[in-house]
Amino acid sequence: MDDDAHDWSLLPLDLLRLLGEKLQLPHRIVFRTVCKSWCSALPSVSVPYPWLLLPAQQIDDSCTFLPLPSDNEHHSYFKFSPVPPLHGMCYAGSNGSWVAIVDLAFHVSLLNPLTCAKIDLPSLLHLFPCESLPNCGGYRFYKTDGNSYFHELETCRDYRIMKVVFSSNPTPNNYMAMVICNGFPSAYTKAGASKWINLDFFTHDIIYYDGLFYAVMGGPSYIIAIDLSGDDPIKRVIIDDDIEFFDSLPICEYHYHYLAFSSTGELFLILRRAEYVYLDPDDDDDDDPIKHETIGLMVFKYNCESSSYWDEVRCLGNKSIFIGMNNAYLLSIEDFAGVEANCIYFTDTWEGSRCNADKGRSNLDIGIFNLEQKKFQRYCLPYEITLPPPIWFIPSM
Repeated sequence: MDDDAHDWSLLPLDLLRLLGEKLQLPHRIVFRTVCKSWCSALPSVSVPYPWLLLPAQQIDDSCTFLPLPSDNEHHSYFKFSPVPPLHGMCYAGSNGSWVAIVDLAFHVSLLNPLTCAKIDLPSLLHLFPCESLPNCGGYRFYKTDGNSYFHELETCRDYRIMKVVFSSNPTPNNYMAMVICNGFPSAYTKAGASKWINLDFFTHDIIYYDGLFYAVMGGPSYIIAIDLSGDDPIKRVIIDDDIEFFDSLPICEYHYHYLAFSSTGELFLILRRAEYVYLDPDDDDDDDPIKHETIGLMVFKYNCESSSYWDEVRCLGNKSIFIGMNNAYLLSIEDFAGVEANCIYFTDTWEGSRCNADKGRSNLDIGIFNLEQKKFQRYCLPYEITLPPPIWFIPSM
C-alpha cells in the first residue's frame, strides 16, 4: 500500500471542508489543530463566549469544556483529551486561550489545551523553605523558629499556589509571569530567566494588561503597577487610599479583591464577599461548615477626579465581568453574543474550593450575579469535582 494512503493531511480540501462544517463549534476548533491542511480547509472559528474549563477526570484523562448555559442546566459540553494529559494538574491561572498548570513537583507550564502548544516555566519549589521527601510522598516545611511540619504533595501544592498570572499571547521567547503564594511574597519570572524571583510584597490579586502587571496590595484600594520588561522590576503606586465599605453587603469574614480592565483601558475593582455555610446556623457550637459560598459582589470604577478615587458601579451597560482564577476581564455582549449583560460571572474562590474539597463535595460556588437585580444564578456541573476549581477560558487558535 502506498505510504500516502495513511497521510490524512492529503485529503481533498473540499472533502475536509464538508466534514468540518458539519461539526459543532468545539470540535471545529480541534479540527483546525490537526495539521496545516485541515486548518486551511475551514475558516477561523469565532467563539461567541468564554468556556469553563473543568478538571481532567481520572477515568479517561479528559478535561471538559463547558459553554455558558442559557439556564441553570448544562445541555451540552465538550470533552477533550489534550497532550500532555491534564489529570493531576492544578489549574493556577488563565489568560485568553492559555492556561497555567502546576504539577505536584511545582513545575509550571503555560498550555493551550486545544492546540497543545506548551511553554515550560521554572519550578516554584525554591520559593518555599522546604525539602522534598519522595519516600514519604510530600514536603517538609521549616518555620522561622526551627520547627517543621509535613505536607502531602497535592495538599502542599494546592495550599501554597493561589494564582499564576502571565502576559497575553505568550511564546517560549516572550513571556512574563507572576505568582500569588499563600503565606509568602509574590514572585516573578520571564523568558530567559532560570528561576522565579521573590518580591518584597504580598498581593491579593494581580492582573496583566497592556504590558504591565497591576496588583492589589494591603487594603482593597492600594493598587500598584509592575513593569517587568527591564532587568529589574519597576513598581509604581497607582492608588494609595482606603475605600469605604458600604452597608449593602452582609458582614462576613472573607474579602476577595479582583482587578479588571475594559477594552478602552478603564480600571475596575470587584469586591466579593463569601461566608461559610453551616448545617445549623443557630448552633454556636457548630464549627464544621458544609460549604463556602459567595453572598455578595460590588463593582467600583477608578475615577482619578473623584475624592475617593472610586465610583460604585451599579450598571455595566452591555458588558459583564468574569472573575476567578483567570486574568479577570470585562467583555461586551456585542463581541460575545452568549454573555448576559450587566452580570458578574464567577467561579469558586481559592478558599472555597479547598473548603469544599476538605468536605469531599463538588464545587458549588459557581454562577452569575446580576448587578441590577442583585440575584444569583448558580451553575450545575455535568459531574462532581473538587480540585482544582473550574477556570474561565476563551478558546482561540
